[in-house]
Amino acid sequence: MPTKLRLIALLGAAVLCPAVPGAVRQSESANASTIACRVLEAHASAAPAATAVIFHQQNKADQERLGSLLRAHSGEGADIQIANGNWTAVTVFRLKSCFGRGLLLLPAGGPLIKDDSTFLMRFAPGGSKN
Repeated sequence: MPTKLRLIALLGAAVLCPAVPGAVRQSESANASTIACRVLEAHASAAPAATAVIFHQQNKADQERLGSLLRAHSGEGADIQIANGNWTAVTVFRLKSCFGRGLLLLPAGGPLIKDDSTFLMRFAPGGSKN
């Protein structure tokens, strides 16, 4: 499936199954999985109202850890923090066709995120997918 069609399908899934605000909300703790990431591409859509972000790790040393986290949490909720702002609930996916890349779906009205920006992402401990 071409990349644009894949993004449109994932945006449609976000409208049908948006991230539940607060689902991953937790205090910063030792058991939270947090990682610094960098935006490769960010695309906003008016209909459906959502933002799609393709990202990878900010630091090369975190490549394997991010891959493991994406495999464990693909299709689940996570939180991101941009520039010391508030934590925002998102849905995260592992892109199987793009080695080492992830896809975030942000709800309408979420924080402004641009190409080459950085953010922190945290996942709930564990994860339901392998």
